[in-house]
Amino acid sequence: MPRPKEIAFALLAAALLAGGALGYAAGRFTSAREDAPGEHGAMRHFLATRLDLTPAQAAGVDSILEARHREMTRLIAPVQPQLDSARTTARRQIMALLDPDQRRRFQEMVQRRDSAMARAARP
Repeated sequence: MPRPKEIAFALLAAALLAGGALGYAAGRFTSAREDAPGEHGAMRHFLATRLDLTPAQAAGVDSILEARHREMTRLIAPVQPQLDSARTTARRQIMALLDPDQRRRFQEMVQRRDSAMARAARP
């Protein structure tokens, strides 16, 4: 029988994966549009335009998304070092498989992604 800590960790891992997948999909969708704003606020803009939200509704959605962001940040904080380590290890392993030109292009992709993530993390 699984212990409560194991269940909690499995649920947290599943939530992180699902959130990451949804965030990635939403980011890909919104960044593909010419009128999409930067990463920060993209979901707000997407919902407001697609749902034709009133200013009051948009403010309510904004508050909900801000609360979600704070909660997700709080939940992820304890495992962030492990996530960073896994990302670094995977990048290192990918780099080892690539030829010099591919390494250069991969590094550029990584830098663009990291810059976008840093911009999205800013309030």
